[in-house]
Amino acid sequence: MTDTQDRMRQIPQVSAVLEHDRIAPLMDGRQGPWMTRLIQGSVEELRLTLRKAKGSVVQREILLEDLVVSVLARRKALLGPSWTRVLNGTGVVVHTNLGRSNFPPEAAEAARTVALHNSDLEYDLQGGARGHRGRLVEEKAALLAGAPDALIINNNAAALWLAVRYCSNGGRVVLSRGEVVAIGGSFRMHEILAETGCELVEIGTTNRTSLEDYREAMVPGATILKVHRSNFVVEGFTEDVELSDLAAACHERNCPLVYDAGSGALFPYEELGLPPGERLLTQDLATGAHLVTCSGDKLLGGCQAGIIFGSREMIAGLRKHPMRRAFRVDKTTLAALDAVLSLYLAAEGQPDIPTLNQLGMSLEDLANRAEKLRTLLQDQAPAGWQATVVPGQSSVGGGSFSTTSIESRLLLWDGPKEELEACHQFLRWGNPALVGRMNQDGLAVDVRTITEEEVNLVVDAFITAWSRLN
Repeated sequence: MTDTQDRMRQIPQVSAVLEHDRIAPLMDGRQGPWMTRLIQGSVEELRLTLRKAKGSVVQREILLEDLVVSVLARRKALLGPSWTRVLNGTGVVVHTNLGRSNFPPEAAEAARTVALHNSDLEYDLQGGARGHRGRLVEEKAALLAGAPDALIINNNAAALWLAVRYCSNGGRVVLSRGEVVAIGGSFRMHEILAETGCELVEIGTTNRTSLEDYREAMVPGATILKVHRSNFVVEGFTEDVELSDLAAACHERNCPLVYDAGSGALFPYEELGLPPGERLLTQDLATGAHLVTCSGDKLLGGCQAGIIFGSREMIAGLRKHPMRRAFRVDKTTLAALDAVLSLYLAAEGQPDIPTLNQLGMSLEDLANRAEKLRTLLQDQAPAGWQATVVPGQSSVGGGSFSTTSIESRLLLWDGPKEELEACHQFLRWGNPALVGRMNQDGLAVDVRTITEEEVNLVVDAFITAWSRLN
């Protein structure tokens, strides 16, 4: 008999786990069926692990105890939240992996209220009949962007798909080769367009596309698509077509123009010290593009959503599209986005929105926050650790201002390399977790993305992580 066969014979039966004195009391009532499935899955995972294992055979009693501990740990995890709060010490303001833009308190409270209570989501209170979902929210978005009308759906990928599908109806869609982009882990422009059933016609080259290239492709019934290069730039020997020039040509040839604006800015970010490069939605709509799409959770500073702007006629057509329901947003999304848009409408200057506030922080405020952290932590640090406040570079994130670095201030820890790396790991394992930066200079926290209310949580996170180093 081989070692593998011996290991397989030692695997505890599911019944043995079910009858264990720490498991049996948990099997009563409605937990029993899913607990049984959990145990079956754990036994199967153990079987796969042992099949690949090498070395001596472990006694069945030990395997049983280990399996019970594993099942109980998994059960505890399943009964708790499936997410962990994270303190963002990376300096990336719109961090896709950490949830992008944070809600203003007004948006969080609005989402909470409609989640706990009924609302007139699709009910006309005055007429006593079914109403239009999200109508006033879409009116606010349209007013802010300078568009006749707007439609809110679940994200910008869906917005782009719906806009292209509606305009092209499976026909020709013209796109510059320099705009066949990939964003994030799985958003590839040509794959999204393929799902619309259109005939994608790529024109120009990666670095040069002219207005004449577009004109030659503007056959009757063609839809023209232009995509904002949100996460990269092309420099050197290049040529591109201004959106306004392309819109004029599309109107001449009676070809609809769809523009994917990406981040959807409603505030002039130059006022926060950022360079020109991300146009306002009002500027995009003023070019004459037939439909403009954007995200709600990037530069707009709201929740995940896709917004399509255009004429009343075209938006009415999009509302009637059979796929519109598949892309529909729920009541909490509408409530949160509504609160964010209201902040823009009411603001005389900069709206009080976390994304804008973080990007607009002064160096003095950043230095003071970093120094406060250093003061609170230095005396409690392990032996050999030294904290300094140093200049650093933050970024906008979310694919916006992709080549722009924003001067910031970091709390930088220098110390034994192995301890620094272990501490960074323990920080990520905390609750709340803290994600910072680890490189050859040491372990750093960029305070641009740490709020004043989170400073003490950062202190607690470091003290807890240091306690695990011993």
